[in-house]
Amino acid sequence: MSEARKAPTFGNEIEILDKIYLDLVEGIHEKPDPNDVEKMRIYIDNMYAVINRAVLNVKEVKNGLERGEKLIHETWNPPA
Repeated sequence: MSEARKAPTFGNEIEILDKIYLDLVEGIHEKPDPNDVEKMRIYIDNMYAVINRAVLNVKEVKNGLERGEKLIHETWNPPA
């Protein structure tokens, strides 16, 4: 019989992904009037920064998962 395996926890990764989600949602909801060119320019500049930060955070999560706990990719198939 195989020994019981502990399920991995992803607390840090979930926290980073929550931060990414909040940044992106906040950026979407703060979209200014499209007729105000100056506010749109500032909004687009800010969104570039938000997207860049999101990409860096996603890369951090990916690297953390790759070097962290080894994930269990196997399944248990009971005998027929």
